[in-house]
Amino acid sequence: MFYELWDVESGNIVNTYDTEAQALAVVRGLLALNGPEYADALSLSFEDNDEESTLVAEGSDLAQRAASAEQVRHSRVDETDTSDLGRRRAG
Repeated sequence: MFYELWDVESGNIVNTYDTEAQALAVVRGLLALNGPEYADALSLSFEDNDEESTLVAEGSDLAQRAASAEQVRHSRVDETDTSDLGRRRAG
C-alpha cells in the first residue's frame, strides 16, 4: 500500500510515499516553490495491496487537502500540554 503523486501534465510520477501525510507534505513544498496554480498539474492516488488505484484528490482539491492537513498537524502541536516544560523535577 502506498500513495502516488503524479504530475498529470507531463504524465510522470513525482514519487511514491508510505503515508498520505508524507505525500501532502511534498505537495505543500511543491506549491510553495511553484505557486498555487501548480496544483492543477498534481494528482494523488492510493494503491492498495491488490494494485487497485483510487484517486485521493487532484488540482485545487489536493491543494486544500494538503493545507488542511498542515493545519491539523499544527493544532495538535498547539494542544500539547507544555505546563511541565522548563520545570525541574524534584528527585
